[in-house]
Amino acid sequence: MVTADELKPGMHAKISALTPSPQEDRLIAMGCVPGTLIKLEFTAPAGDPMAFNVEGYLLGLRKSEAKLLIVEPTDTPSHG
Repeated sequence: MVTADELKPGMHAKISALTPSPQEDRLIAMGCVPGTLIKLEFTAPAGDPMAFNVEGYLLGLRKSEAKLLIVEPTDTPSHG
């Protein structure tokens, strides 16, 4: 199991599940649903927050939030 906080900049992944948490509904509302392709664009110098390309828009997540996204790394480019 890999979570989105473990991705390196430039890596693509597909969200396979979300860890149940109080933030789950908020993440879903922001487009983080199973089957969605994401790409880690960059992280802040200290590694937190992280910026992901999700469905063509840039989504900033705290590392603790990215840890809730269970992903499958892929070579398939996301949007951009």
